[in-house]
Amino acid sequence: MRQFSGAVLLWMLLQTLMSPAAIARDAVPAEPVAVSAPVAASATNVIADSVTPKINDMKIDIATACAIPTYPEAALRYGMQGDTMLKLMIDESGKIKAFQLVRSSGWKMLDLTVMNAIIGCQILPEGRWVPSETYTAYRWKFDQGYTSPAVLEAKTCKSSDKLRIADDRDNKNKDAGIVVGIYTSETGKVLDAKVQWGSDDEQLDQESLRIARSCEFMPAERSGKRIRNAGSLRFVAK
Repeated sequence: MRQFSGAVLLWMLLQTLMSPAAIARDAVPAEPVAVSAPVAASATNVIADSVTPKINDMKIDIATACAIPTYPEAALRYGMQGDTMLKLMIDESGKIKAFQLVRSSGWKMLDLTVMNAIIGCQILPEGRWVPSETYTAYRWKFDQGYTSPAVLEAKTCKSSDKLRIADDRDNKNKDAGIVVGIYTSETGKVLDAKVQWGSDDEQLDQESLRIARSCEFMPAERSGKRIRNAGSLRFVAK
């Protein structure tokens, strides 16, 4: 999992917003709805004593507590969506003191928007708390459109001795993997692919791009019409 500092996140977000990818021509222009998908903390049993630190048994809602911004303009234009999964480290005052990116939404721009918003956030009501860790997800999703996104036809992807496309078996894998953002055409061909979260190995990053660009998809549809689509693929080591 990747852990970040506030200064590094701010610099990364500025770089991302200054260097947008190619525009997906038919991206949905509808108003987005960002929905927090909280994952319950492991600790239970609140201690009633106001002097004794309380144990966190609350459902974490980062959307409300941390005032996550709306979609970045570029993300709206490209039709980006997905879930940013995070592990939060909460201190004795109820603030987020650190966090790790567990699973990317598929788009660095969206992930950084969430991550910058939660730095130092008062996620629990003010008071004394037992320091804790919990997992949460922030869902970037359009209110309408993209009801039929492009679907990967995995057998069309070129094979690799080093990487494979992540599947449901990897949901509990602590390795965030290599995340590649892709844009598909009306016929399901990959028009563009860019590494969103890479590894420490440039050769593996390039290998992920080679595989992603070779894949074909069942085209995305909106109102019965085939359209271009923004999506992502995650790769893990074999």
